[in-house]
Amino acid sequence: MVREPLRKPTPGFSARAFLEELSTHGVATSNYHLPDWEETPEGFNRLLENLFKITPPTALIIDEIPRVFAAVTYLARHGIKVPEHVSLVCSDSDAFMDWCHPPIAHMRWDNALIVRRVVRWVNAMHKGKPARREANIPAEFVLGGSIGPVWQG
Repeated sequence: MVREPLRKPTPGFSARAFLEELSTHGVATSNYHLPDWEETPEGFNRLLENLFKITPPTALIIDEIPRVFAAVTYLARHGIKVPEHVSLVCSDSDAFMDWCHPPIAHMRWDNALIVRRVVRWVNAMHKGKPARREANIPAEFVLGGSIGPVWQG
């Protein structure tokens, strides 16, 4: 689940890589795998309701901490256990993850690299030379304990 700029008008680099990886493993992708949703608390809750209504997902990959927290509260309210019933991964990093039990799997990277890239972008804009080059920041996957086997429930 990613924000609109990462899925529209076409999926961004990470979203495309995710969909391509699913395809490589024989999963026919659809909007179920990269759902469109109204970016409000109510819209996010509707998205979760719809996802779990008919064919519950085996995993949720969510792009930002506030929505991970919202998903955790949704899952708890509905008796859905992490990682027993659904795996949970956040593509962002925060100390919040370590306080959860089990810790939530997430991506971690050097924020200094991002800050330097933003500073370069601002400097280029100031000089009237918009920097439109995509920058790839190396990341590490932190396994945590929120990934389990596919639930057969």
